[in-house]
Order: sequence, then C-alpha cells, then structure tokens
Amino acid sequence: MRLSTAALLLLLASCLSPGHGILEAHYTNLKCRCTRLISNMVNLSFVDQIQVIRPGNGCPNIEVVIWTKMKKALCVDPRAMWLQKVLKFFRSKNLSSTPQAPVSKRRAA
Repeated sequence: MRLSTAALLLLLASCLSPGHGILEAHYTNLKCRCTRLISNMVNLSFVDQIQVIRPGNGCPNIEVVIWTKMKKALCVDPRAMWLQKVLKFFRSKNLSSTPQAPVSKRRAA
C-alpha cells in the first residue's frame, strides 16, 4: 500500500513540474533572427535595405539586418562604429532605409 502511494505521489509530482516555463524564462533568445554577427564594414553600394529590429517577441537584443541587392541577409553588430555612422547619416538626411511605395498620379481631364 505504501509503495503504490509513493509511486502515485512521484507520478503526480513529475506531471506538475514547471519545466517548460523555466526553459522559456531562461532561453528567450531562441526567437532572435541573428545568431552570428559581423562587424566588418559592408560596401554601401551593395546595400538594398537596412532593417533595425527592436527587442521584443522573445528576443532581448537589438538586431540590425542588412539586405544586399543579391537578396542576402547580413546580421551586423549594432555596436559597430561604422554602422552607427551610417544610421546617423540616414537619420540626418531623413532618408528611409526601405523604399517608399509608388504613387500613381491621376491625369487631368
């Protein structure tokens, strides 16, 4: 009788284990896009788009993704000095890092 009670309590304790919650709390960077960062300067003539991703949705890091004209994504270290200067240049010129949507004009009748 004691053995079956102890086995039942052990089974119940293993079912109530908060293992999934612990994994989510400690491994939040599993949803980050960038696993490897580069800090080398990228030639701006090959850059098609610069995307800055703020922390959130399970990733605690700021991520900078540079899309090349050959449709290749490069994850860049956001602390790189050359990247800071490029982003400051884009912000000062009020340029968008993504192309604007085309605007159709109506013809006057």
